[in-house]
Order: sequence, then C-alpha cells, then structure tokens
Amino acid sequence: MLPDVSSEPPPDLGKARSPIDQPDGDRFFMRESDNNADASSSLDPIDEINSAEELVISVHEFDQLSAETLESWEHRRSQDSRWSQPFFASRFSSAVHRARGDVLVAVIAHRLPGKPDRPVGFLPFHRVGRIGVPAGRFLNDAQNVIGLPPHLVDWEALLRACDVVAFDLHAIVHPSDQWVDKYHLNSIGAYRADFAGDSEQYLQTLCRDHRTIAKQGQKTRKLGREIGDIRLEVDCRSPEVLAQTIAWKRSQYQRTHILDLFLPEWTRCMVDVLHGGKERGAMADLSDAPLGGLLSVLWAGDQIVAAHYGMIEKGQLHYWFPTYDPQYARYSPGTALFTELVRASTKYGVDSIDMGYGEQPYKQKQTATTTDVACGTITNSRWHRLTHSASNTLSQYAKRIPMKEKVKKAWRSIHPTAGIKKLG
Repeated sequence: MLPDVSSEPPPDLGKARSPIDQPDGDRFFMRESDNNADASSSLDPIDEINSAEELVISVHEFDQLSAETLESWEHRRSQDSRWSQPFFASRFSSAVHRARGDVLVAVIAHRLPGKPDRPVGFLPFHRVGRIGVPAGRFLNDAQNVIGLPPHLVDWEALLRACDVVAFDLHAIVHPSDQWVDKYHLNSIGAYRADFAGDSEQYLQTLCRDHRTIAKQGQKTRKLGREIGDIRLEVDCRSPEVLAQTIAWKRSQYQRTHILDLFLPEWTRCMVDVLHGGKERGAMADLSDAPLGGLLSVLWAGDQIVAAHYGMIEKGQLHYWFPTYDPQYARYSPGTALFTELVRASTKYGVDSIDMGYGEQPYKQKQTATTTDVACGTITNSRWHRLTHSASNTLSQYAKRIPMKEKVKKAWRSIHPTAGIKKLG
C-alpha cells in the first residue's frame, strides 16, 4: 500500500537522517527535532518567510521522510492549485521509490532562531551521475519545486544541496519567467479537458467543434450492434485486465516504432503499485479519491475493445496510457473509450482529464484548455547546456526529415532499445 498521510505511518517512516555534507563545503541540516516537530509547527503559513536566506535544504531518500514531513508535503499542495496534479503527490513519488528504490527528495525548510525547522518545499528527483532528473523519469508529466512560490526557489542552492550540475526537466508547470530567461528554457503546449461540472455538455461541445468526435457516436453504435452491448467500466480492479492493457500498449509501441516505455521492469512495477489490484474495491465516486491508478475499460458484450490506465486524485484524471485491441480498429475504439469516459465523468466525480504535454493532434481534438510548460536544463554549466541543446536540436531535426516513419522503423529494428537511457 502507498503511504497515506492521513493514517498511521508505516514502520519505516519517521527515521531521522544524518546531515549531508556537500562537496563544495556547504552543509544542510535536517535536525532530529525537525522530524519530531508537531504538525502545527510544520503547517504554518508560508507568508512568514521573508527571503530565501531563511530557507535551508536537506536531501533524503524517500523512505527516510517522516510522517510529519509527508503531511507537510500534502498540506503545501492543498494550499495552491499549482500543485494539484497527481505527479506532485507524495504517493506518486512513493510508488516510484517502491519500484526503483532511488527517489531522493530535497526538503526545503524555513529556519528561524529558537524554532524547529518547518518543511515548506519539496523536490523529488533521481540523481543519474551528476544530473538531477524528475522522479519517475519521462513517465512524469509535471515537475517543479512543490510548495514554494517561484520567487523563493533558489535553483543554485538546490544544485549544490542535491550534488548535481544540472536538473534536466521536460515539463515544468508554472515556471517563473525569471527562470525561463535565466536558464534559456523552451516551452511546449499541454492540454486539459475541464468539465465545469457538466461533462455531457463538454462532450456536446466537442462534437460540435470536431468532426472526428461527432462521427464517433455512429461508430460506437455500430460496434454495439456487431460485437455486443457497450459498457464502460470506469474503475476496473482486475490485475489480469491491467496486464492485458500493458501488453496491448507494448504491442502498439512496437507497431508504431516508439520506445517501449514498459521495457524497464520498474515502470511495470510502478503501474502495479499505483493500481493496487483487488486490495481496494471499485470506487463509484472519484471526487475525493486519494492518488492511485485508474484502469478504465470499454466492453462490447464480453469483449474488451479498449482500455486506459491513468492516475486519479480528487477528481483529476491524468490520461496516461490509452490502448485498444487492434482487431476492432475500424470502430476507432480509443476514441470510443475517451468519449464514453467523458460522458460518465461528472457522474463519477471526475472534474477534468489532463492529457499532459506534447502537441499531438488527438489532444487538440479532445481538449479545450491549453497551457504551456517549460522544458530544458537548469544549470550553470555551459558544457552541459551545450550538449543538452545539441541533443534536443538533433531530436527535432529527426522529426522533420522526409520519410521519417520509414527511417524510424529501420532505426528501431536495428536499435530496439534506443532512447532507453531516458528511463534508466
């Protein structure tokens, strides 16, 4: 089970960490008294912080964080909608740590004389060599320092404390304009469907604005006539169906010559941990659901035609891994699943579906809210910035070359694990 900050902590929580000495001589402390501080002291308003100079940073393995620190993490998230995405939940980092065992967390605390340090900011990450990368690697679609307003985030202090030369981040939500300018960050679109309490009305609007969505109803009805009655299972708890969903997704990666995100064992383990199998029953109201995996299945009679595995937290669904049975491709089962899931969202307490970053055409057809996220490297190393920029430029060039699909197919057949380092 994932740790629940509202319940009694597991036995391995609450351990104090010794101070971490940094190579440049800086020392950042999380005193014993910090981990034993009562909840009220750690939940004081952030308005009391006058400057970044009052903040201290300590770095911990995730499973060494105390229950009080995890409670502070979730309290900080609850104070600002900027941190509402499921990837910012401590339970997401917990699942990644259970699968990989290498999640570190930079804990930023407010220090005042004569008072215990209060954790007010959190940055979960992996240290790969001397590079800091998001917890969950490229499966993580939202990154930032959790809990701190942008003007209090000192990236140079974080680089020192975390013993890295750079943070390579690919989806920084709500970045500071100052960061974007200073670190020459780029931007990419991110897409979300907001239902405003009426997902049926939202679906009607999509049908009016997009011909593909409008025609899907006809295809879905045909699927029902020819295969079997259509039924949506919003919260499927079957481990066997989850395994089938992952198998279909992996086959889809192979057909489309895309890196198989489930090739590393840890990604499959993380999905299992988040889902939780049959340990909990299916939920009829997801409006107050704690973070977890949500497997939604579209049935035609007794046949599964499409499935989606994502993350749900308090009515926010992150659309992560949609897939379908190729033998039903003529019915557009992926779109059928999406439209039926939208139709049922308000009934099940789902307020929005977040498609994440990436400007794929299907996201533009299925969503109405567009934002920008930042991507790039946060570093003072000119050499790392140069190599990071060159790698991105090469990748963008490869996407624009003529006959890119044939080239991609040939390259993937020769190097089936090309790009696997970004999941390591």
